[in-house]
Amino acid sequence: MPDRPSLLDELRVQYEAARQSTHNHADVETFQAIDARLRKAFRWLEKAVTYLDGVRPRIEHRFDLGHGLVFESPRFGHGSVGQHERRIVGFPVIDEINIYYEIAASKPLALEVAPGGVALAEKALDDAGLQYTSRRVEDSSGIVRKCAILVPPAIPAAVSFRADYQTGMVTVSLVNVDRIDRVTLEFHSNAIEEPVLEDLVRLILGRDSAFLRRAPLAGLHGPSV
Repeated sequence: MPDRPSLLDELRVQYEAARQSTHNHADVETFQAIDARLRKAFRWLEKAVTYLDGVRPRIEHRFDLGHGLVFESPRFGHGSVGQHERRIVGFPVIDEINIYYEIAASKPLALEVAPGGVALAEKALDDAGLQYTSRRVEDSSGIVRKCAILVPPAIPAAVSFRADYQTGMVTVSLVNVDRIDRVTLEFHSNAIEEPVLEDLVRLILGRDSAFLRRAPLAGLHGPSV
């Protein structure tokens, strides 16, 4: 029968675990510091989106629905920035920042789908948040031969910052920002500074993709690429 660990060994293990826990907790900024960063980021983003909304610059991304269907000449459309607050020990703090904007293309997309592929095509459009109208086309005998789908020249896009005050992590979700898809990254709160926000705007405009290399995908842990 193996020897039972001594009380001193048990206390040593508990002591080392407690020290490690304290070290990990020390890496988390205070809720006041995280809130201050998010409030500063909100003001910066609000100004940036106001300027983009007025200029309506070209977006250098390719928004492809597949089958050769690509939105042409996309530009930044109407945008807005909002925030959500909660309370921690009685103090209001920002726990979420949301950017909503529209990517405006030069013309709508028209596609024709065989009857058997209509459900799949409509699901893809719904998943992307795209508006569309569909019309079934019959032949002279009344048999549906195809479905004509028209997609307006507007792509809804969004960026959200969600702060976890316990872990000190800020989850940034991108929807239809650089492609018709969703991407989620995890930043430490102390990374939410102006250079990161500048890289986000450059990504929105398609000028640079450095923002995507600043943090790991959500759910993955380790150093940024």
